[in-house]
Amino acid sequence: MSLQRFPLRTRITTGAFRALGTAALLFLLPWVVYGSAISSHYGLRDDYAIQREAREEPGKILRVCGAMGRPLYGWLLERSTRETDGVEGLSGLRALGVLGLALLSLALYLLLRSEGWRRAPAALLAAFLTVIPSAQVVASWSICWPQGVALLASAAAFALARRGLRPSASGTLRWAWCVGAVVALAASTLIYQASGPFYAVLLAAALVTRRFDDARTPARWLASHLFVVGGGLGLAYVITRLTFWLGLFTPSPRMVLERHFVDKAGWFVTQVLPNALALNALNDTDAAPSGGYWPMVGVTLTVLALALVVEGRRAGRVGVGTWVMALVGLSGVAYCASLLASERWPTYRTLYALTGVWSVFFFAAVLKLGELWPTRGPRVAVAVLGGFVAVSALLAHQQSVELFARPQGRELELMRQGAAAIVPSRKPRVFVLTARQRDSSASQRYLDEFGSVSVDTEWVAKELLATAVRERFPLERDPRALYRFAAGPLLPEAGAYDILVDMRQVRLASARPIQLAR
Repeated sequence: MSLQRFPLRTRITTGAFRALGTAALLFLLPWVVYGSAISSHYGLRDDYAIQREAREEPGKILRVCGAMGRPLYGWLLERSTRETDGVEGLSGLRALGVLGLALLSLALYLLLRSEGWRRAPAALLAAFLTVIPSAQVVASWSICWPQGVALLASAAAFALARRGLRPSASGTLRWAWCVGAVVALAASTLIYQASGPFYAVLLAAALVTRRFDDARTPARWLASHLFVVGGGLGLAYVITRLTFWLGLFTPSPRMVLERHFVDKAGWFVTQVLPNALALNALNDTDAAPSGGYWPMVGVTLTVLALALVVEGRRAGRVGVGTWVMALVGLSGVAYCASLLASERWPTYRTLYALTGVWSVFFFAAVLKLGELWPTRGPRVAVAVLGGFVAVSALLAHQQSVELFARPQGRELELMRQGAAAIVPSRKPRVFVLTARQRDSSASQRYLDEFGSVSVDTEWVAKELLATAVRERFPLERDPRALYRFAAGPLLPEAGAYDILVDMRQVRLASARPIQLAR
């Protein structure tokens, strides 16, 4: 009897060891990829102002975020930022962002496995979704860390809905699970509207593993989940409007719904969708995108087209129709928050869910193509995806350092040089010549995220100089009283200032090495 049990126990032990090993690797990967960004000394644009406001103007961050329909974002950000001090404290916020990504990768892996994904593809997809450009923003920009919580809440909503929508679930439990899913999704949306629809990523992951005999079955299955999504987003909208009606928050001018949907659809196809199709390749605002951007878009579309051909031969029109319906429908769901809003700002921080949906179908397509070679094809497909994820992780590490940490570190160093020249007894006049976005020292730039210039406005210059002076005079109650401040895009006469901080020199500063951490 013992001889018969031994192989089973061995298999269980080996399986548990592999599962724990996979989980450990998934959790550690974001820390390895973004470790340099965490330990670097830098801030990005709003970081400095929000850090001061959390300390000196309690409640302001909550009011500003609440005015944009993100009250939970404001609460999380204010409570966490209040515990930080100086530029070094921003590293702790970035660590929270990376922690959120690490936990998200574990949650995704478990949900993918429960939906029938094999261990290796599930781990690779979960890992990839923590190194795409959208994830790089969450990890590298201090104030973006609550988005990791929003993504986790959206994944939790799918897990709850999955339990509630099972055919075997009883009536009472079914409603309890579904209500929990709606609440979790509403919480995700009240943190960050673009993160709530991350639910669509898991819907895509569940759909590609299922086999349907007719088109009505996947339609009914998707409709049941979309009912939950609509409930969560609708609840968040009602709560937002209620806070405005009760006077808790004053609605921001940005809280306007889109009215020109045809024009918005064209903008989506031309300005947004290519960024999602590029998966791990980064766009560029100032010049043509990097050499891999459009080729990656072409590879994604080609792989998906070939997979549709394979699916058509295997499952006929039903299989092809299901994939096409899901690609179009879930893309709309994933980006619905931005499609409904009147703003047209295709930042990567709003692209997480949309890129995730196309990533799922890309990975599933590669695996489907591998099945054409039954003997070795699946292993080759996994190897290809493994190489793809490894390259993406290297890109994520490089871009978090070269397009976030170093450019922002150079701006900080220039301002520190100005702060070093301040003699408190003289109360000097400090003028900051603000930079232009074309003065960026980074190799490429995308909007206000990758490689952007922070000190291009007076208010950022004011906050960053105050931070640098506070570092130099930590015992001063009000370091801003030690100097007189002015800033602008045009240089005044020499007699109008005692100290000049020329932030346009940041491009020249790129030739000098920047110490990322003390």
